[in-house]
Amino acid sequence: MEVRGLKEKTIKDIKKILMSGKGYIRIGSHTKRKMVDRGYTKGDIVSSIMTGILKEIQYGFNYDLGRSTFKYVIEGRDFSRNPIVSVLAEEGQSAFLVVTVMPPTDHHRFTDCI
Repeated sequence: MEVRGLKEKTIKDIKKILMSGKGYIRIGSHTKRKMVDRGYTKGDIVSSIMTGILKEIQYGFNYDLGRSTFKYVIEGRDFSRNPIVSVLAEEGQSAFLVVTVMPPTDHHRFTDCI
């Protein structure tokens, strides 16, 4: 499958999981602390996914799971319509962990930076 087709399918799948409840997207404790520091809420994560586009698919070792998994970098808008980036790690079929939520600052990677 071509990369573009994979990206389109994946972002639709992540949105479907979020809206249907058939699976989960959870936030780890480290990410929750960083969200507070950065002023983000759960609503900002939901908004980032629903308004977002998939910018990158990364593959690397997930120490919590003890195996390599995919990570999805999503560029979207937070609840206040400001640019935001969310990174989700795949934990299984229809299961994701929010690894980080951050303002986009890298002009080489993201379209709308702060």
